[in-house]
Amino acid sequence: MNLFKKYKKKISNIIILVFIIFIISIRLTRKKSNEKEAQNLLKYFEICNNGLLINKMKVRKNKNPLVSIIISTYNRENTILRLLRSIQNQNFKNMEILFIDDFSTDFTLNKIKELQKNEDRILLIKNKRNKGTLISRNIGIMKSKGDYILIPDSDDIFSKDIIKNCYKISKKYNIEIIRYNAYENNSNFQNQLISKLPKNKIIYQPELSTFMFYGFGTLQITDFTLWNKFMKREALIRALNNIDLFYLNQYMIIKEDQMINYAIYRNSKSLYILENFGYYYIFNKRTSSYIHVDKKERIRFTFLYINFIIENSKNTKKEKDMALFIYRRYNKNENILKSIDINCNLYKKVIYFFLNYSYITLKEKKEFQNTMKLKKENKLYNITIQKY
Repeated sequence: MNLFKKYKKKISNIIILVFIIFIISIRLTRKKSNEKEAQNLLKYFEICNNGLLINKMKVRKNKNPLVSIIISTYNRENTILRLLRSIQNQNFKNMEILFIDDFSTDFTLNKIKELQKNEDRILLIKNKRNKGTLISRNIGIMKSKGDYILIPDSDDIFSKDIIKNCYKISKKYNIEIIRYNAYENNSNFQNQLISKLPKNKIIYQPELSTFMFYGFGTLQITDFTLWNKFMKREALIRALNNIDLFYLNQYMIIKEDQMINYAIYRNSKSLYILENFGYYYIFNKRTSSYIHVDKKERIRFTFLYINFIIENSKNTKKEKDMALFIYRRYNKNENILKSIDINCNLYKKVIYFFLNYSYITLKEKKEFQNTMKLKKENKLYNITIQKY
C-alpha cells in the first residue's frame, strides 16, 4: 500500500502521457487518411476534367428516381462536362439530372443537348431570360421527383461514392441533411484537412437551429453553401416555405445561399456531419448567373437576411447575437447606415430591434440613434411596424 502511494503520482503521469500519445496517434492517422482521400479526389477530378467515363454503360431513366441533382448553368461550356462525368461515374445510379440553363450566351446549351443523346436521366429546362441562380434552382426543385436533392455548382465535381454513402446514412439513421467535407482549390491544403466540426456526428434540434453560426463553439459562420449537402426533398421544401419567396424572387440575388442554409438548419430535424470528402469546389469569381448588384441593393439584401433571422428566432441571446454578427460583418465593408432610406419599414424594424438589444456597443447605439434622429439615451424603442 505504501509502495502504491509512493509511485501514485508517477503512475498518474504515465497514464496521462499514454492517453496523450494515443490521441495524437489517432489524429495523425486521421490526417493521413484525409490526405490520401483528398489526393484521390484530385486524381478523380482529372479523370472527370478530361471527360472520361469509368462506366460507359448507358443508364436508362427511372420514372421514380430516388435522387435529384439540380444544376443551374450560365455560360459553363468549358466546365459542364466534368461535373456531368462525376455524376455519371457515381456508384449510385437511380437519379435524375436537371439542368436549368439561365439564358446562356455561349455553347452551354449545345453541350447539354449533346450529353442528352447518351444520358436519358438528363432533363433540360431553358429560362427565356436571365433570372439568377436562386430562381433557376427553385424551378429545378419544383420540377424534381427525387426523395433527396443535391445542388452542385456547375463547374465542380462530386467524389465517386458520395451519393451512395449519403443515401445509406440517411436511410440508416433517418437523417434529413448530410453535410460532407469538401476540398477547395483556392485554400490552404492543411486547413481543409483540419476541420473543427464534429466528425460523423448527428446534430438534432434545438442545437441545430443555431449550428450554422455556433458549429465551432464560438460565434462565426460555419456554413454558407448548398453544394456540400445531401438533403431530403421534404426538408428543403420546408426550409424554402419558411422564406418569403416573393422577396427572394424579386430581390435576393446575393447572400441567397446563406439565407437558405439558415432556413435549412432551423427547419430540419437532423444533420449528419460526414467526415469524408464528397466534393471538389473550384473557386471562380463569376457566379453561375452574372447579375450586377449595386451597393444599395447589397445593403437591402443584408437587411433582408438580418430580418429573416429576427423573424424566425426564439428571441434567445444566441439568436440576437447572430443578427448583430451579420450586421457587423457587412457593415465593415459597406458603411451601411449612410446608404439606407430611414423611411423604409425594413430598415426601421432592424434598427429598432438592435436599439432594444442591450449588447450593442455605445458607439453602435449612437450611430443607430443618429440615423433614426433619436435623442433620448434611455428610451425604449418597442414599436409596431407593418410588414415591409
